[in-house]
Amino acid sequence: MKRKSRDILTEHNISITNPRILVIEELLSHSQPITIEVLQKKLEGKVAVSTLYRVINDLKKINLLNEFPSPENVSVVELNLHDDSHHHHLFCTSCGEIIDIDLGKNFEDNMSSEINKIQKTFDFEIHDHTLELLGLCSSCKKG
Repeated sequence: MKRKSRDILTEHNISITNPRILVIEELLSHSQPITIEVLQKKLEGKVAVSTLYRVINDLKKINLLNEFPSPENVSVVELNLHDDSHHHHLFCTSCGEIIDIDLGKNFEDNMSSEINKIQKTFDFEIHDHTLELLGLCSSCKKG
């Protein structure tokens, strides 16, 4: 069943506004993360840039949106509609495509174990981690 932007906002007890609806609908239409720049272009003429950033911040505050940097330090966003949404990304260094990947429980368990060792060794409190895999997508490999 396809999620609707109004239902998502209602579920998260956030007021329903036209800009929020437009941003969520655009993000729902993408199955993968999207740069803020591309999102801005897709919403051009519908949502002002300042409003877009305000909506992004509102959605981040309620954990409905994840924002992270690409390897080129460009801001990327994606909807966070699942409680178990921890995942990683493949970045195509040629066309910029971003693909969500799940690495599996064993990999994540091993990574968590290593992170715990690092915390103890360096007396450092780690709150989160990311893993970016860089390479060429199937389209760019062919070209």
